[in-house]
Amino acid sequence: MKDKKVKQVRATMPTSVPGIWNFANMGPIERKVNTYIDSILPRINIEDLSGWRLLLHINSVCSDLIGVYKKFLRYPSDREYVILLTIPIPDNTQAPYGMPPGRDGTIGYFRSIKDRGKQSHLLEPEYDKYDGLNQYILAAAIRAIDLGFTKGFTCYGKKIKFQDL
Repeated sequence: MKDKKVKQVRATMPTSVPGIWNFANMGPIERKVNTYIDSILPRINIEDLSGWRLLLHINSVCSDLIGVYKKFLRYPSDREYVILLTIPIPDNTQAPYGMPPGRDGTIGYFRSIKDRGKQSHLLEPEYDKYDGLNQYILAAAIRAIDLGFTKGFTCYGKKIKFQDL
């Protein structure tokens, strides 16, 4: 059996929004996000990770803003850093392509991140710029990734970020 080489930087896209799989094709979106990450790797100083892997944990949530946490989570046993990013999913009152509410009148448990500006970089979701939920989720994930690598993440005194900005 061949050993599968693990990518040094990759994304995973879990969700905290019940039923999103009925409205968005999350598997193909995750693959497109990882293709995007591959395309920007030459612009990021990943050599400063000293062999550690970087996982972008892009979670779909019921919230108000796109959020990029400023600090890494560190898992020494796996030699992996994790960056948390959140993508708010609209309901059908926020965007025509938004998810319909469930029996309780919501699409899930809402948690505002407006007050987390000290812990996170924040972006407006700009729902009106997109035609569908798949397009929005992909674009929001890319915007969050770009914001994170523009601002950078500090790891043991080294800033992991775009080098051409």
